[in-house]
Amino acid sequence: MIFEQEALRKIFNQYDENRMRARVERDKRVEKINNNYPKLKEIDSEITKLGLENFKNILNNPEKSAEYNLSFEENLKNLKKKKEKYLIENNIPKDFDEVKYTCEKCLDTGYIDNEKCPCLIQKIIDVHYEMSNMKSMLHDFSEFSFDYYTDKKIEKLGITERENIEDIYNKSLNFCENVNSKNLLFYGGCGLGKTFLSSCIAKKMLDSGKSVVYETSVSLFSDYEDYKFGKRNDNFDETMEILYNADLLIIDDLGTEVSNPISSQFFLDIINKRAALSKKVIISTNLTMEGIRKKYTDRLFSRLYESFEILNFVGNDVRIQKLINGGK
Repeated sequence: MIFEQEALRKIFNQYDENRMRARVERDKRVEKINNNYPKLKEIDSEITKLGLENFKNILNNPEKSAEYNLSFEENLKNLKKKKEKYLIENNIPKDFDEVKYTCEKCLDTGYIDNEKCPCLIQKIIDVHYEMSNMKSMLHDFSEFSFDYYTDKKIEKLGITERENIEDIYNKSLNFCENVNSKNLLFYGGCGLGKTFLSSCIAKKMLDSGKSVVYETSVSLFSDYEDYKFGKRNDNFDETMEILYNADLLIIDDLGTEVSNPISSQFFLDIINKRAALSKKVIISTNLTMEGIRKKYTDRLFSRLYESFEILNFVGNDVRIQKLINGGK
């Protein structure tokens, strides 16, 4: 993705800046201490001189390299002891001349033995959080409560409301963990947990380093129409790149937008292109399946039926129940 590549470029630029700053700070620290303690600088000079002399001796007389190295190591050991003693006597930290990186694991490179450092993984996750449009509305699966769903039987499903939501919950978890799971289409009345569960899925995927983008259907399709009719001055191509390539795209409140052939075709294009790229989609809507069929083209409805696992949320509005129970 263009946006993600730009974000990663900024991350690695920050790593470069961190390394440079750490080295500059080390140099300033060493200079200050050497100015205050000239004896320490003399010892360091002796160590440097000793190393150069040993290198020169071996270069001129390679046959005596073992002898020179033995003498060098003994003299170096004595100088290091001298330096350590001086540092202790003057309360100077032993690591005063070491570079202090922001991350000591990867030394501010982002990688450890060609593997992403945990600090880089976290930075990437943070970028994905910023991209998602969901930062303020994310929830954890552990926060989801089944208490608002009754044991009333749903005739068309043959199970209770609670059994139904438990099944949806488990399928939502599987969606996060199984790369081969189908897309999800959540439908049902207001306040039944569709957006909440979508946010739980989003958080779990974001925390695993996946990219997630959340859009309401009104915002998504109106922005696209503005782009098509030349009402936008920004580069909508980058937005399209994100919509097509994010690991997960969540489209919330489908059906609240003004439907027309342009938005319907764009909607179908998103689904088809993401399917070609093996990218996942979650759609939530207050419409019934019959309502979706009437609002959109037969081709789009057929594509949804084919590509999505359709899950019906049934029950009483959870938000109203919470208000009745004093927000609990």
